[in-house]
Amino acid sequence: MKYKYNSDRQDYLTPEDFINKILAKYNRQEFDLDTCCSQKNIPAKHHFVYPEKNGLQLEWNNFNWCNPPYKYCDKWVKKAYHEQIIGHSTIMLIPARTETAYWQDYILEKENVKIKFLRKGLRFLHPETKEKMGIYKNALALVYFKGL
Repeated sequence: MKYKYNSDRQDYLTPEDFINKILAKYNRQEFDLDTCCSQKNIPAKHHFVYPEKNGLQLEWNNFNWCNPPYKYCDKWVKKAYHEQIIGHSTIMLIPARTETAYWQDYILEKENVKIKFLRKGLRFLHPETKEKMGIYKNALALVYFKGL
């Protein structure tokens, strides 16, 4: 069964195979922290499960994962940028909206930020059934804020 994405819903899950490729690239078994999740589906020592723990208000760890609610992406990018300044690294999966203020102010042309634009084809998991959904149609990017 294929699902259509609903912009009212902000808790789609990142596929395990996608996460495992990222971890392998950095020779890691897990992240230190999943900064904003609706459930513990990412290999991480710690999880800020919303709404019990709001990752925008808490300090992050050394090596973080963040697939934020895209509706509020600007707040999460700003937080990752400020965490980078205090030495914390974060990999984010976010929409490739390079025209937005948060891309212009915190990502583009920043010395310790690396960007990988993804080809279309990522299929998120439905949070209730864990089934792969249809292909996400919008452009996405992995943004790596390397801790200073």
